[in-house]
Amino acid sequence: MAGHSAVRGDRFSLVDGARSSLKKGAKYQYYPISPPQNDKYNPTRPSQYNLDDLPIRTENRYWDTIGKLSAASSKAQTNAIVRETGIVRMPLASASTAFVHPSFFPLDPFHLFFENIMPFIWDIWTTQSTPDEEVHLSKDMAEKLGQLVADGKKTLPPVFCGPVRNPHLKRQSQYKAYEWMALLYWYILPIGIELEMESSVLRNFAKLVEIVDFAMTIKPRSEDEIQDLQKRINHFLIEYEQVYVGNDPEKIWRCRLRIFQLVHVPMHIRWYGSIRLGSQATVERTIGEAGHKIHSTKSPFANMANIFYEKELIKALILYYPQLESKQMPRNRPILFGKIKIMAMEVKEGEPLYHQVQEIFRTVKGLGRFDPTSINSRWGKCRLSNGIVLSSALSEATGDKSKRSRCHFEAKIDGIDQPVFGKALAFFAIKKTNEHVVVYHRLVKMQKTLNIWRGMWSEKLDVLDVTQIVNVIGTWAYGKNVYPLRKHPGHEWISDEEKGIEIDEDGEDFQWAD
Repeated sequence: MAGHSAVRGDRFSLVDGARSSLKKGAKYQYYPISPPQNDKYNPTRPSQYNLDDLPIRTENRYWDTIGKLSAASSKAQTNAIVRETGIVRMPLASASTAFVHPSFFPLDPFHLFFENIMPFIWDIWTTQSTPDEEVHLSKDMAEKLGQLVADGKKTLPPVFCGPVRNPHLKRQSQYKAYEWMALLYWYILPIGIELEMESSVLRNFAKLVEIVDFAMTIKPRSEDEIQDLQKRINHFLIEYEQVYVGNDPEKIWRCRLRIFQLVHVPMHIRWYGSIRLGSQATVERTIGEAGHKIHSTKSPFANMANIFYEKELIKALILYYPQLESKQMPRNRPILFGKIKIMAMEVKEGEPLYHQVQEIFRTVKGLGRFDPTSINSRWGKCRLSNGIVLSSALSEATGDKSKRSRCHFEAKIDGIDQPVFGKALAFFAIKKTNEHVVVYHRLVKMQKTLNIWRGMWSEKLDVLDVTQIVNVIGTWAYGKNVYPLRKHPGHEWISDEEKGIEIDEDGEDFQWAD
């Protein structure tokens, strides 16, 4: 393919590129849907494209083009075919019996969403727009937003990713994919809401977040769901053009191919399933892991061949003998650890522990008359069924206060449609009823804005069985407003190194609760 700078640089469709200037040499490399002043700036291009009926490339047309290129008798004739089709030559990959055009080279979601689209939009907001535009983020607001992102690391669990740096200061310092992920999923919307960013820009960005979240979540999808995704993408692209281009043809350059590629995401889901399956991250991680295992300096290639041979041999053996595969046995319930001794003065009336035990007696059935000394098994941490450690405010107060907090959680309670978010204060093992519970503050007055939850911490104590805890979450707070941050679906597909996680902070010495 001729690439993004070609007139037809989209490798999945025959949509013509557009130019954003009347200057000599201006390239037709942008992909607006209905550009302003089209007759003047792009007279040979259709004035509007129907996103539901794009001219998708086909294999037959591809091979016809390859035939024409082979038969071309001059360089000028070849260049004319390349300009017309966007195809330069037959690739080496066509030797594969699996080669089918255009589906052989899928979109790479990690590069598209997080390393192309996100930096591009950030740059438009901060450096490639003027102060009189609604999409512009002033220097003061960009500084404040960036600082709030950096400050947010205190309540972003270390198991999520490494610290997210200030994008205003570190944008040009190899800002990493996981940091762009964090901005997309966790920080731009809540911070934008609190700083009162332009509402039209935030609404459009919220649609992008929904699209990426849907695409990156691996689960079965019905045709109706995929069609609904297509509608959402179409609405996003049309609105994006209205917000970022408007009536100014000189801003058509903001309709880069990276933005237009979103329109093909539903098609990829039909082809492959989740778009995550087209990720280069998996391949790069496998190559990296193999590289770390090569220890021979004399014969590194032979060493590498043996590593891959052994890996494939193990796969084949497991296919023949599935019982050889070691499977982690699921736990029946989460496990409490990190026992915290209860002091005599803590059970006196008015002390925090006194009220916590009092709430346990109110909530847990079968404990009888209230006795603050009857529950003497208190714990600081809980290893959830998924293996992730949830700490408590008590354990974090007595430990290293410079560490990032991981005492916030999401729970599922029968009969409640909304998710339940809480801040764990302490864990207790109740021998009489054989229950493990958490005393926590609950997020109340919850509402959804731009499809993200926001609430306030209740001062009231609540008690919950730890088996109802779904996962650890992060939080971002501004004043009394608290935004829960869920682990995003692209997280599992990148290595700890790629997530900026340097050490495993969950490797404590355990003293288990019975």
